[in-house]
Amino acid sequence: MAARLTLPRTAAWVWHTEPRSIFGLEAVFVRCTSGTSAAGRGGFGFADNYRAWAAARGPAVVPWAWVGPPASADGLACAEALHAIAPGQRLYVVEVGAGTPGDQVAAFAARLRQLEPIAALGFSTWPTRAEAETAGVPWDACVDAFDFGLPQVFAGYQRELLLQPHSPVVADMAGKPIHVAVFPDADPQWTQSAQLAVSYHAGVSAWAVDQASFTTWRRQLGALGEGRPAPPPGDFPAQLAEREAAAPPARSPAPSGNHETLTPVRFSEPGEEALLANRILAVVQARLDAGGKLTDDQLVADIERVLRDQ
Repeated sequence: MAARLTLPRTAAWVWHTEPRSIFGLEAVFVRCTSGTSAAGRGGFGFADNYRAWAAARGPAVVPWAWVGPPASADGLACAEALHAIAPGQRLYVVEVGAGTPGDQVAAFAARLRQLEPIAALGFSTWPTRAEAETAGVPWDACVDAFDFGLPQVFAGYQRELLLQPHSPVVADMAGKPIHVAVFPDADPQWTQSAQLAVSYHAGVSAWAVDQASFTTWRRQLGALGEGRPAPPPGDFPAQLAEREAAAPPARSPAPSGNHETLTPVRFSEPGEEALLANRILAVVQARLDAGGKLTDDQLVADIERVLRDQ
């Protein structure tokens, strides 16, 4: 098990989408295998797309693998395939398919730990033991084998389970951290799950960059990750509102009169890249000087306008 588990506060998932801006989010989970294969249906190159994301976004990119049906359920081979594509990472995310044998889940995790002894391993599937086992996912084997869970709280009824005071989504993880996965297109009230995840759990990720709605909910998710603002009280269950009031703030406010600041990037040679960078820095610095945050919707819009004008 990883000596120290550090997870991104906010993230988005990628299936087939090429690299793009994830401004305001801390990480992106990019699929890189389908079982033992580097490609998916139709020949889409998961490995190639992962490498492109890694080249574009560096350490913000977390490898995500699929293990089990309808792809291969050979745990040892799946771990070796994943490691061949994404070696040397400190965080790996795995989706466990329905019908995957428990011993193969254990074999996968054991082999990946041999290859990357200090990496943290997380599994994603249905949010509760009952749903997972009904679908044929070996829940207890997953909880035993991995360091944390990424429960898929996609539908409204699953959100209600998460928001319960004694949530089975939390209890079924047997004390291990959870990083909640939400689906904004499927649940209009997904921000309730996301708010709880960033306030009381290890973080939240949203499904998926591939959705046309990504530009909109990326900003909402980034705002929640910075602790501003919470959903209106009328949209927040009473028991969670009480818990929110009793808890310390997620982040301490900056002292009065202090603002975030940026150090301007200096290029050795002048050119279009330097000019564009300086224009963007000027927009960002003006917003920060006015007391804004890096994930303010208007700041993102201002930067996008600069890029469109090039």
